[in-house]
Amino acid sequence: MISLKKDTIIEVEVYKIEDYKTSSKQYEMHHLNSEVKYTTSIKKVNFRKGDWYIPLNQVANRFLIETLELSGEDSYFSWNFFDAILGQKEGYSDYVFEDIAANYLKNNSALQEKLNQKKLTDTTFAKSGRAQLNFVYQNSPWFETAFMVYPVYRVL
Repeated sequence: MISLKKDTIIEVEVYKIEDYKTSSKQYEMHHLNSEVKYTTSIKKVNFRKGDWYIPLNQVANRFLIETLELSGEDSYFSWNFFDAILGQKEGYSDYVFEDIAANYLKNNSALQEKLNQKKLTDTTFAKSGRAQLNFVYQNSPWFETAFMVYPVYRVL
């Protein structure tokens, strides 16, 4: 393992958890997460001094893959070591964010179009002002970027 000596931007593969199942009963003081569905994307991520880089060209390769790979049966995620990423910590107040969202949509035609398309294809969504406001929030720069993002990355 190599500790980064300075803040560094690295292009990596990022995992975003879309869905998962959690066991209803604990086992060995943990609940198990399973049936993980996720998407991946390539992004430049700012890593901080002291973050760890773990090369995979070593004897411990199998252990590293088994424990760090998101969908691994015995991964740290499966054994709920990363559950903090599964809870959204930030939010908004409707009465404050409504005006901010309206201004943001005026200046962001791509998001406005995405919102309009979703309203056309989802009648429940189209009838819910709360769902629409939440949609804008989740697609805005104010949304919590670490929510449901696995904190282990693959270096390209």
